[in-house]
Amino acid sequence: MLALSLPWALGPTAVARIPLPRLLVGWMTPTDPRLEELRRQIENNNGHPPFMIGNETILKAVPKKKPSYRRTRQKLYAPGGKQVQHLDNLVRCPACGHFKRSHFMCMHCFAEIRDFLKMKRKHEFPAEENKYPELDPVDEAILYPGKRLSDHDRRLQKKEWIPKREAPMVYEKHTKGRDIK
Repeated sequence: MLALSLPWALGPTAVARIPLPRLLVGWMTPTDPRLEELRRQIENNNGHPPFMIGNETILKAVPKKKPSYRRTRQKLYAPGGKQVQHLDNLVRCPACGHFKRSHFMCMHCFAEIRDFLKMKRKHEFPAEENKYPELDPVDEAILYPGKRLSDHDRRLQKKEWIPKREAPMVYEKHTKGRDIK
């Protein structure tokens, strides 16, 4: 199955180069008919992977990272309804073609809409300039009241609470092996 998934990433030109296992090894048993059907569907679909295969089997998402120890224990040994459920409600977004969960908004389309609205907001409402660039800090605090810092926050900003390493003792070659008095 992995050999068949590589041409999808390479594009439609690589589909014709899919080697069939029975051509490579003549004495092998015939391949799974579902793999043959998948190969035919890929060739007929210009190299794009089909969503449904054979007897309406749904292609499932593959995790990108190794599951954590807790996650694997939960999946294997959790009681009944608490086990991790498979995501079998995956569909293609009708707008962009990326995979998404059904009845949820496509995250790719959501990001495009968010970026578009950000740019539109920047053009319609430009950032306010400081009308009085040379003001005393007291006057600026009165004209532009912002977040008021508590004493605790001010102490944290000074970074005096971070422990500092002591400077190492100076090593001098001529004191080596002698008692320092």
